[in-house]
Amino acid sequence: MRERLEKKFINLLIFLDLGKMKRKIPTNFDGVIRIQNRRIRKLMKKAYKIPFYRERFDRAGVKPEDIRTAEDLAKLPLLYKEELRAWMREEEKNPKYDEWYHDTTSGSSGEPLMILLSPREKAYMMANWFRVMMLAGYNPFFGKTMSRKSAHSVSAGYDTQMQRFGILRRGFLDQYAPEEEMVRQVNEYKPDFLYMNKTELMRLCLYCHSHNCEIWQPKYFVPTGEKTDETARKLFKEVLGPGIIDSYGTAEAGACMVKLFDSTEHVIHHDSFVVNLHDDEGNLADEGNVVVTPLFKTDMPLINYAIGDRATSETRNGVRFITSVQGRMNDYFKYENGNRTTFFEIAPIIAHSPDILQIRFIQEDWHRIRVQCVHNREYGNTTEEIEQRLTKELNDRFKEPFAIEYEWMDSIPPDKNGKLRMIVCRI
Repeated sequence: MRERLEKKFINLLIFLDLGKMKRKIPTNFDGVIRIQNRRIRKLMKKAYKIPFYRERFDRAGVKPEDIRTAEDLAKLPLLYKEELRAWMREEEKNPKYDEWYHDTTSGSSGEPLMILLSPREKAYMMANWFRVMMLAGYNPFFGKTMSRKSAHSVSAGYDTQMQRFGILRRGFLDQYAPEEEMVRQVNEYKPDFLYMNKTELMRLCLYCHSHNCEIWQPKYFVPTGEKTDETARKLFKEVLGPGIIDSYGTAEAGACMVKLFDSTEHVIHHDSFVVNLHDDEGNLADEGNVVVTPLFKTDMPLINYAIGDRATSETRNGVRFITSVQGRMNDYFKYENGNRTTFFEIAPIIAHSPDILQIRFIQEDWHRIRVQCVHNREYGNTTEEIEQRLTKELNDRFKEPFAIEYEWMDSIPPDKNGKLRMIVCRI
């Protein structure tokens, strides 16, 4: 009964939660860290009452009162996707969750994951997304937002009474339409804030770039769902303007940190999340695997959730800032002797290749790689010249040389989930 009412009044819950959030990046984080510590203690007490977590606490020999700060969370084991998937499948059978939200991930790292969210948790996640907008200076209540269509998106324009009065206006961009139709929709709606999957946004911007096509430049735009590499970032800014926002998070936990415009670092939403980095031995580190704990998820917690990305960080005055997000740990090239080369070992080559607008590597077997590329003709280098240079530079970085063949395209099609993996290893 409670959950049914909360679902009915979810917009009110969103407004109430947003009112409690920090909507500007602090100059002094002392107060935010106090909020974080208070919420950590509350989360630990509630989690210990849940059998799934009580077993994890007991296995680690830890009590709720032993965990009072972000660093203390390292005393508990990491939660991996497969463990979460198994737990969610078991909990989903319980009728008490019938009024909860049953969200699913895109399946970018394999099988899609169903995640249970109480209406209160769902409201907080939505409010947190509004917070991301407001941190950049956008007013989501009176501005015009445009996003990709979802399964529930039917039309653009004024769909509700509030929107007719200019409040919470939201249009939808058909990401499946031909590029010229997408451009028409953006130019017609003229959004202040545009967000869609990074690969879909890349397809749109590649079309505008190659056809010298004028498109409306929103004040703010967010490429979602995937890491935005520097080549893509440069193209986005050229086509859509300087208002790029990098919001990092997951479908399971929400947006946990943000990088605004030309900033060199992500700022964590410390009042709502803990983001720790663990080295390969499981110790807290300044560089390592991203581990997220959303502090608002107290009904169905995600404690020490290992996202699967790597990052680097700096800690200043006891506050962690993420200086780079390196993406999926499973993006690598394989060799017969068991060695690997990650994408990040060759990333500097790509970053210094302005004559390539988009790229993907497909390892066909132990000795052969196919490279899909989109050519930036503005730089005057021929595809033959690029292939010769790129092959030499890549094989200088690879632990063993590959036979490399190239496939030049107008744009690289996304995977079935709508995203674009930088490396597809078929071994």
